[in-house]
Amino acid sequence: MGISINIAMHMARIAPLLAGCCNGIMLGRQKMHFRRPRWTPRLIKALARQGVIVTAEDLFQEDGFCERYLSAIGWPPLQSLDFSDIEGAEFIHDLSEPVGDDLKGRFDLIYDGGTTEHVFDIAQSFRNVDAMLAEGGIFVSNVGTDGWFGHGFYQVGPDIPWRYWGASLGYEVLGVWTFSRAGWDEPRVITDPTGMPRGAEHRYDVPQFINYVVRKMPRSGPPNPVIQSHYVNY
Repeated sequence: MGISINIAMHMARIAPLLAGCCNGIMLGRQKMHFRRPRWTPRLIKALARQGVIVTAEDLFQEDGFCERYLSAIGWPPLQSLDFSDIEGAEFIHDLSEPVGDDLKGRFDLIYDGGTTEHVFDIAQSFRNVDAMLAEGGIFVSNVGTDGWFGHGFYQVGPDIPWRYWGASLGYEVLGVWTFSRAGWDEPRVITDPTGMPRGAEHRYDVPQFINYVVRKMPRSGPPNPVIQSHYVNY
């Protein structure tokens, strides 16, 4: 789990969507993955174009984790939840199991920077996110979507934000994008695939992430059935 160059830049782009959030967690404590020497100056220049003027000392901390970077780009402070305390997580829980009452409705921001794809019961991990979010809370997910064979149990497509979080749970979808792991292309906006031929399938030439931001809305009664966009008219 970690934040590489294109994830870091996109996290800065979406920071305005998180205004008002003040009590959040990340799923797995995220590290800054900046092994290539050119990535740091590239990031500093990209942030400057967004009006964020920083130095390398503002972005990186000695232990390699991401809290200093999040502060620099305007994210609220985040604690972390993991299935082990090996990296200093404040909350210990296996996301394949339902969370307890002590975590329900507790947070107004949850960030998944590449954790749920490694949880075998990924559906339960999503149910846990829904349970832990307060009404009006925001879930930000950034996971593999195409061309990263063998990285995790799953690669996620656009039906997860649009058909699960949006159509089934009634969340407001604030944005969905794909972008490459290390390339220079701008993020590609992913619109609702419902009603499009084959659910707007798309093939990429290089490995991609999918990033989506959704907001929990008031909900009464059980969720709607989860139906993939290919089959909503069957």
